[in-house]
Amino acid sequence: MQVSNLESSNKEVRKHSIYTIAGYVTAFVMFLGYIVFIAVDLNMDNNLEDFFMLLTSLLFWVFGLWNLLSGFDEVIQSKDSDFIWSLPIKSWEATLAILISKYLIHTTLTFLVLVFGFVITIYYIGFSNILIIIPIVILSFIIPLLSINIPFLITLIVRSILRIFNIRTRIFESLLTLLLFISPLVYHIVLSGELDYKKWFIDASILRFSAHEIYTVGFFTNVLILIVIAFLTTSLVSLIMINFLSTLRNQLNHPQSKKRGTGELSINSKSFTFLLKEFRLYFSSMTYVMNTILTPLIYFILNIVLLMNVIPDLETFSVQILNFTIDAHLIYTVVCIILVTLTTTTSCSISFEGKSIWIMLTAPIDVWDISSAKIIINILLFLPSILLSFLVYINVFNVNIFYLITMLTLILFTLILISVIGVYINLKHPNFSWNNDMEVVKQSRGTILTAVISMILISIISALLVINNIYIVNAIIVLELIIILNLISKIKIIRILLE
Repeated sequence: MQVSNLESSNKEVRKHSIYTIAGYVTAFVMFLGYIVFIAVDLNMDNNLEDFFMLLTSLLFWVFGLWNLLSGFDEVIQSKDSDFIWSLPIKSWEATLAILISKYLIHTTLTFLVLVFGFVITIYYIGFSNILIIIPIVILSFIIPLLSINIPFLITLIVRSILRIFNIRTRIFESLLTLLLFISPLVYHIVLSGELDYKKWFIDASILRFSAHEIYTVGFFTNVLILIVIAFLTTSLVSLIMINFLSTLRNQLNHPQSKKRGTGELSINSKSFTFLLKEFRLYFSSMTYVMNTILTPLIYFILNIVLLMNVIPDLETFSVQILNFTIDAHLIYTVVCIILVTLTTTTSCSISFEGKSIWIMLTAPIDVWDISSAKIIINILLFLPSILLSFLVYINVFNVNIFYLITMLTLILFTLILISVIGVYINLKHPNFSWNNDMEVVKQSRGTILTAVISMILISIISALLVINNIYIVNAIIVLELIIILNLISKIKIIRILLE
């Protein structure tokens, strides 16, 4: 969490720590805001009794995905390992130190969210029995343990099986682990046959009882089963860490040490050479890929599901928010905007070059050539899904050609905009001296600032789309184009500052 770095004597380290903590706090506050939205949505459906089931499910899946995207390499071999092992503590305590700190952080966050949810239920349905604090405390320990242990065990199982077959591709390992973890959630989504996120997460919840059933025998049986599973998985993870730590560390490999030789650049076919180099750089890091591939993958799967007509009569679906009627095709557009904006490879792509960036800058290479290749990589990740969106708009929503072109242009321009913003911010706030991939991919200043801007961008565009006025959409497109061109011109000037 970078808290310890707040007392560093290095001003840049302190500043980076402040940005990182601010990013985490912002994300947490936005998550609380989303919880309020869910409560309002459930209350409008007169279904607030299922709020805790939905909230428990969200916490489990969000933390589980967070842990998978962060990876467990840091747990197995932390950059602070030497310092931890030098402390006057027992060997098992040193082995589990990072894992325990992870448990504690997740437990604190879970408790805060569940208490916040309890306050909401008091406001809406007057469910004010103070004894509910008991299951809240219990779930505050169970959810973090399960959301850490289960992804960790799946990761180890997949890694071990792949090594039996001599498959050592970390990208394939990460994708397979991710698919195995989310498979129950995907199963419930497909099984529901509805475009209702509440039903998806309620059906996939580890807690199977509503608020009014919280003191029944069934509820306590459910909690007891979860306690047993949490205890067994925690014991298993701890035993594996204590007894097989050296084996786990030997399994770790860092392909980036072999694949990041960026000094060899061909002057001929310069654009293709840079693009090829960027592909190699991108796929050299499991952490980089796992933290940026999820939204393109979700976008692609969403389109396939819609084209397979898993959710029938979707074109007739609509929701009423305030005085606005939002049709299914408009909801789909908002979801597409969220997916292309939420994550971008460009926010840390310059920093990810490491110290090799100075080798390239001594060559007759323009920084825009480097930057444009990084922008194209992010666009290419989403391009197959955008092409599928063309088919979705025609075959599923039956929109007219003018609406089709307008919405596809909006999605594409929004993607280009956030890609250019990511590069621009990273050029303004680069970090070429980092110790591990996680530090630059998730905790760098460029990543945090781009994430904040993406949230603001999503909120503004979504709010304007709800108005459902085609002229406003075209105005957004024109404004995005102006900003893109302006940022590109500034990126070309930044070349002087870098050199």
